[in-house]
Amino acid sequence: MSENNKKNDSSIDINLSSGKKMSKRRRQMLIKHYMAVFNVCLIAFIFVAGFVYLLFFKRETVSNEENRELTKFPKFTVSSYVKGDYTQGISDWYDDTVHGRSSIKKFISSHILPLKGRKFGEDNIELYGNGTNKENSGDNGEESVDKPAPAVTTAAKITSASTETAAETTTTVTTMPDINNPAADGEIANNIVVANNRGLMLYGGGKESGLEYAASLNAYKAALGDGVNVYSMVCPTAVSYYMPENYRNLSADEKSDIDNINSALSGVVPVDIFDTLLLHKNEAIYSRTDHHWQPLGAYYAAEKFAETANVPFADLSEYETVSLPGYVGTLYGYTKSAALINNPEDFVYYKPRINTVTTRYTTAFTEPREDSLLLDPGPMATSSYYMVFGGDGQITHVNTDCKNGRTLVIFKDSYGNALLPVLTSSFENIYLCDIRYFDLNAVSFVQQVQATDLLFAMNTFSAVGENRKFIEANRTRQVG
Repeated sequence: MSENNKKNDSSIDINLSSGKKMSKRRRQMLIKHYMAVFNVCLIAFIFVAGFVYLLFFKRETVSNEENRELTKFPKFTVSSYVKGDYTQGISDWYDDTVHGRSSIKKFISSHILPLKGRKFGEDNIELYGNGTNKENSGDNGEESVDKPAPAVTTAAKITSASTETAAETTTTVTTMPDINNPAADGEIANNIVVANNRGLMLYGGGKESGLEYAASLNAYKAALGDGVNVYSMVCPTAVSYYMPENYRNLSADEKSDIDNINSALSGVVPVDIFDTLLLHKNEAIYSRTDHHWQPLGAYYAAEKFAETANVPFADLSEYETVSLPGYVGTLYGYTKSAALINNPEDFVYYKPRINTVTTRYTTAFTEPREDSLLLDPGPMATSSYYMVFGGDGQITHVNTDCKNGRTLVIFKDSYGNALLPVLTSSFENIYLCDIRYFDLNAVSFVQQVQATDLLFAMNTFSAVGENRKFIEANRTRQVG
């Protein structure tokens, strides 16, 4: 081989196909690398953005659906920190005030909770509670005791928070949440049925407790004498009118207890509104989503009272009707029922056209301030529309154009709030006082304002429940 041929053989032979393969593999590696970097950056951005959003953006403070204030950020003290209460409080605050809480809960109520348990029968009835009715016993001064809920005749399935058992009831049971709800004032039952898109509190009954209630009112009449007319209006609740027939034995008989109370009154005039409301049960006299009656129910009750007290009473046509849509009240707050949140109702109330002067006082009848008879619902959450009548922790005095010399004092629970506007055509002066938050001797107060009439307006849960004790306590209260 020649010198020139040897030199030519020293050239490097590059495999082009191998180089192309390496280049392709490298490109794939680079793409994977960039994707990994992008994913890491994206995840880091989400975490940082979420951290900033959760830490610095305004958190929710009120739950409109549950009608309550959410957990507040805890106040730091050395003692609370050492005990762990401070850090636990921060954890509770984060959990309870999560952003978008309302939307999340609505999604859960609408799409998750309906998957739990089963519904039976045409009524699709659901029961929220612990499976017992509460009966208030007045025997030997004993407190309320639990008794098993009456059996229902058709087979079904109960689902509790921790167990599933077969039972003779067509209900789906979940444990009631223990929440700081303004409505938890002794008027909410420990069991709530949801049937036909309506919430119904199961009434436990209380014959002996009802007799205690009557005895307290009799004592008021004895102390006030013939100069003051004393009336008792025990208000039935929606369960008496709307519980499906097949399940009526889940609840005690409100009418029986009302009759029992009325028969024990002495000198006190009963205002029996049970049949009055029965005549109007096909109208919107009770809220479907709240434990109160609607103002229309209060109107018919007030009409019966005015007839009993022999005072004038204005027709509904003499009022301005206000309708507020989208109302979902306290019963959803307790049950989180999809049937209630997905079927809001109208809250309808009536504004008197006559002139009135309204003064509100503290519960000790001090610090008077002029106010409107009905509050503006504009700033209110939809779940708070019942607050157009004002809060319970005050005394409200209304002076009207009805110059008949009659002065009415109403001792009530929250059911009595809706009575005030529709009695402004019937009495010259009205004093509305919640007996649960009253800080005076009630007999002395009635005498001080020179009342001619005294009405006790309590729903059945209050009349036979713990709220009845405030009536007697305020009769004998020592002030000063």
